[in-house]
Amino acid sequence: PMQYGGSNAYYGQVNQTQVVLDKANFKVLGSFTGKSIANAVSLTVRDKDGLVSAAKQDFLNNAKSAGITMNGSHAIINTCVDYLSNGKKIVVTFSGEIIEFTK
Repeated sequence: PMQYGGSNAYYGQVNQTQVVLDKANFKVLGSFTGKSIANAVSLTVRDKDGLVSAAKQDFLNNAKSAGITMNGSHAIINTCVDYLSNGKKIVVTFSGEIIEFTK
């Protein structure tokens, strides 16, 4: 059977930082995704955390390919970690938006 899940269903909340924006002091630089794939049969819990890290690194690499790098005024928001497993393989997808604070 196929299994589906997301940040809250499997990994818990990924980002616990909260920022309240009361004025338009940022601009969205782009939305990106990153993926990682592994054989599900031999994975441990630690390996699954590694898949999330690898998916996030792919996310950052995709942003960098678009000319966006993380610096002091950039933040990743609206993140979501999804996974799909069919018992043989597991695919982890990390998605989100990168914003730049302007003030």
